[in-house]
Amino acid sequence: MNQEQSQFIKLCIANEVLIFGEFTLKSGRISPYFFNAGKFSNGYLLGQLATHLGSLIIKELGADLMLFGPAYKGIPIAAATAVNISERSGEEIKYAYNRKEVKDHGEGGNLVGAPIHGNVLILDDVITAGTSVYESLEVIKVAGATLCGIVTVLDRQEKSNSASLSTAQILRNKLNVPVLSLIKLNDLVRYIEANQSLQNHLTKMNNYRKQFGANCT
Repeated sequence: MNQEQSQFIKLCIANEVLIFGEFTLKSGRISPYFFNAGKFSNGYLLGQLATHLGSLIIKELGADLMLFGPAYKGIPIAAATAVNISERSGEEIKYAYNRKEVKDHGEGGNLVGAPIHGNVLILDDVITAGTSVYESLEVIKVAGATLCGIVTVLDRQEKSNSASLSTAQILRNKLNVPVLSLIKLNDLVRYIEANQSLQNHLTKMNNYRKQFGANCT
């Protein structure tokens, strides 16, 4: 965990994007933490998120790409990050997103934003089962564009019910593209270890990682 990641985790905790307790996930697992990207709900916080994502994307993937944000939480993330990368690179970074329901009036369809073409980066909040990634991939394929990578804010680094690998590892192996995240479960544990005020969460976090965590570094 580097200094930028540590600062980002601190920001998330201070603004209740990242909270600790007991939470039932869609998978049915009881998690000792919950990450809610919907809490990036003002201009400052969304701008901070976009700054961190923009730095990661430019460093690892460059700016020759467009962004695709899966509905719903991926939409503001993709829009804000497109602005950030455009300002940093001087390039016209386009973005698009999907609707959950097909619109049957006006322009119709289930896609909004720039036409999908060229190198497309999927940008979302949390990677857990990868459902939104596979749905987005189909949209990209139909458009004749190329998936160039997947970036999420948080990688929970959990193994699936049928494999010992994490979803990010499975996607990386299957799609042969970079799968990146700002922070991972391992980073959260290291941050807690280094902060005395959070020590009461450490045992539950370690137990959860031991039970459900994939073999990730």
